Parts: sequence; structure tokens; C-alpha cells
Amino acid sequence: FALPLFFSQLFQTLYNTADTVIIGHYLGDQSLAAVGSVAALFELIVGFSTGFGQGFGVVAGQKYGAQDSWGFRKCVALSILLSTVIAVVISAIMCLSMTGVLQLLRTPRDIFTSAYSYIFVISAGLIITIYYNLASGLLRAAGDSKTPLYALILSSGINIVLDIVFITRLQASVAATAWATLIAQLISLVACLGWIFRKKRELIPSVSDFAWDGAMVASLLKMGLSMALMSSIVSIGTLILQTAINPMGTRRITGHTAARKMIAVLDLPVFSLSLALSSFAAQNMGAGKYERVERGIAFANRISILYSIVLSVLTFFAAGAMISLISGSSDPFVMETGRLYLITNVPFFPMLAILLNLRVSMQSMLMTLIPVLSSVIELAGKLLFTWFVVPFAGYWGVCATEPFVWTAMAVFLGSCYLHRSVLTREGIPVHLFR
Repeated sequence: FALPLFFSQLFQTLYNTADTVIIGHYLGDQSLAAVGSVAALFELIVGFSTGFGQGFGVVAGQKYGAQDSWGFRKCVALSILLSTVIAVVISAIMCLSMTGVLQLLRTPRDIFTSAYSYIFVISAGLIITIYYNLASGLLRAAGDSKTPLYALILSSGINIVLDIVFITRLQASVAATAWATLIAQLISLVACLGWIFRKKRELIPSVSDFAWDGAMVASLLKMGLSMALMSSIVSIGTLILQTAINPMGTRRITGHTAARKMIAVLDLPVFSLSLALSSFAAQNMGAGKYERVERGIAFANRISILYSIVLSVLTFFAAGAMISLISGSSDPFVMETGRLYLITNVPFFPMLAILLNLRVSMQSMLMTLIPVLSSVIELAGKLLFTWFVVPFAGYWGVCATEPFVWTAMAVFLGSCYLHRSVLTREGIPVHLFR
């Protein structure tokens, strides 16, 4: 179940990675810095919005696991309505306040216009992103992780082609890569909907399913808001950290952007396994198979940690080549910035794996408060480093921030899981790795 999700996430990541590579190689370091200066804002906007879709998918997975077909269709119908409202509201707020937000981020003047044009397009087209992630999440909740993958492979190819055409042929600016991303996501959405109408009609809600159901809406909003807050709290911390990076100059932003994009590729196996674990845990909780939930969590932790150890060794020797591949830069300062970030962050992927697996599993167990608290810990850690460590340690302080908060959250979540989870109350022997 996790393998198709991995390839789905791989091609999803290619949306932004392809943008970064093509911008870096064809438009240069300054344009790459423009995109990088708003990367944290991008993560906040998209993460908060799609967090609702992930939460809706957890509720749908529980209905599917309990074989409640009416409840599943009702969940789909109300998820569509709620997603529409969320997308419109967030898009309006961000588009109207974008200039002030970029000023608060201390975006350098020489890249301000390019950064504004890129993030404005992403914000305006947010409804496409939300609908796509909702469709994919509902398909996964019903046990189908392959269809979103097939649709995504097609649209990723189109996204890369559009990036190349817009930038190399039409001499467009960085905003064109944002348009390419939205067009590609729209194609993914259409492909998923086409498959549902042809092969999965049992998932399609009827008109009556769209009737208001206060209890269902409350359940969806509780889970959706929990996931969205968890994602946004993490992103707010990254956004605050970005305010410390932006004044360091365009060259530093360029190297940091390339490293962050490479991190997004390298942690795909870990992140994809946690996505699979979310649906797996939700379905088995709905079916009352608590021991399978425990075994799934332990297995995911073992596999993720083994991968992280091997990756750390490879990154130590190949970090420079990775940064060169992403950025296309030959500036030694840019290269060293990116390399430093990679070799200080990748060795802590085992901590990242544990916290991701436990966080999504607890959400699926309806233990919504603890995962949100873990995100608050991350926010607090990033605030402390931004205000008290980075001013003295410089970029070394930036590199140390996430390893510190990953470790703190992994310890916190591990303790809660071992001693306070639903599984322990059900008398299930709980282990982190087994």
C-alpha cells in the first residue's frame, strides 16, 4: 500500500523540484532565491489547506473500515462542501494581504517582485490544490493508492514540459512555474474524477448526501482542523525561521533553497510510509483490529530508521553533487551553504521518521490533542532558535534548528504513545520498533 504512495509523493514533489531545477539552471541564482524566500509561506498556505483534506480522509477511512457505505458517501459529500469554503476563504485572505506578508518576511528588495508574483498565483489557485488532495485522500481512504499515482505521473510529466516551454521558449518569469504547477494539478484532479466516475461509482455521493449533518460536519471539522493546525503550526515555525534567513542575502537563500528541495526528495520514503500508516491505522481502528495498528506502527518505524541510516552515509559523500544538481549554481558559497544544511539534517531523519509515524497514527486513533501539542513544541523550538541561537551562531544555528525540534518531538510522542495511547488502554502490548 505504501509503495504507490511513495511514487505518488515522488511525482508530487517533482512539481516543486522541477520548478527549482529549471529556475536555477535557466533563470539563475536570483530567481531561485525569490522562490526560496517564500518557500515557507508556500508550505504554510498549502499545508494548512490540504491538512483539512487529510483529516477528512481519516474520517472517511474509519467509515470505510467499519463498512459504513452510507457514512462514507456522506463524508465525501460534506468534505467537498467544506473544502470549497476553506479554499475560497484562504485564497481571498492571502491574495489581499500578500504585500504586507512579504514585508513581514523581510524579503530582499531585489527579489521582492518575483517572489510576490510566484506566491500570488499559488494562492489564487488554491482551490485546485485542495480538490486534488481531497480526491486522492478519499481514494486512499477506500484502499486505492494506485489511481492517484497514475494520474500524478501523467500530470508531473506535463508540469515539467510546461516549465521548460514557459521558461526556455517563452522567456517567462518565475510566476510561469506556478501556473505550470496549477495546470498539472488540475489534470491530476480531472484524471482522478474520471476514474471515479468510470470505475468507482459507489464512492460518488447522491444529492441527498449533501444535506446538512451537524454530527458529521463536527467530526470532519474536528479532524480536519486538527490536521491543518498541526501542519500550519509546523509551517509557522519554518516561516519564522525564514525571517532569520532572508536578511542573510540572496546567495545564502539560494543555497538554503536548494538544500530544502533536496531534503523534500530524500525524506519521501519516510513521509510516504507515514501516509500509508495513517490510512492503515484509521481502517483498522474502525474495524476494531487494534493489534494490527500496533504492528503496523512498529514495522513502519523499523523500515524508516533503516532507510535513514543508509541515507545519512550516502549524503555525507554526495551532498555537494546533490546541491549542484538542484541549483545549477557554481558559486562556492551557495554550494557550501546547501552542503552544510544536508549533512547536519539528514543524520536526524530517524527522529523525523518516528515523529511522523506516531503523529499520524495518533490522529487516526482520534488522539488529536497530542499531535497538535507536538507541533507546538516544534513551533516553540524554532522560535527559540530564531530569537536566541541564530543571531549568535548564524547559519549554523539555522542548520541545528530542525534536528533539535525533531528529537524533542520524537521523545514527546514516543512517551505518550507508550504510556497514554488508546492501544495501552485496550491492553495491547505497545512497542516502538518490536
